[in-house]
Amino acid sequence: MTGRNATEIAAPWLDRLRRVPGWLEPAEALLLHELAGRQHRAGRCVELGSYQGRSALALASALPAGQRLLCVDTFAGSAEHQPGGAFFEPSTLAPDGTVSTLGLFRRHVAAAGLDDRVETWAMPSLAAAARFEGRVSLLFVDADHAYAGVSADLAAWRPHLGPGAVVVLHDVGDWEGPTRCAADLLAAGFSRLAQGGTALALAVPAGA
Repeated sequence: MTGRNATEIAAPWLDRLRRVPGWLEPAEALLLHELAGRQHRAGRCVELGSYQGRSALALASALPAGQRLLCVDTFAGSAEHQPGGAFFEPSTLAPDGTVSTLGLFRRHVAAAGLDDRVETWAMPSLAAAARFEGRVSLLFVDADHAYAGVSADLAAWRPHLGPGAVVVLHDVGDWEGPTRCAADLLAAGFSRLAQGGTALALAVPAGA
């Protein structure tokens, strides 16, 4: 990792990212961008939980032509994103009264000129894991934040993690689910690689 901070980067992608609603901080975005720029050589970069595309811009903008980030999300929001929830955003409310961020996600990806570097699966993470074929070199986990949900996501995607793969958990220290799962992975032999804000990058154990 370079150790640079976000203010030192002359990168249009970071400016575009700031205009997309979401909770990914610049230091976290920089970590994802640097990891994707390195890890894409060994397999697929996958994010679980996309919301309106903030993290997708950080990841996909690091990929070369011909490679695509796989974004997995129901795009229906979690409980906290629903009307009355702590993180409800009125712009996500569809005409039928349900929450949907898929249109906003696609709009933000297109505005960033990243259509050719993003593949979108609008489905639950576990269903996507069952459908996926190939190796994952970078897995960004930012979907269901409950401990059971994060654990299930990790268990479902673990078989796809290739040698040298990296798992990034978002909101470590802020939410119980990712925080406990980070401790579980460390106890299982994963090693701490880097951290930016609440985004913690862990390396898959050698030979696992």
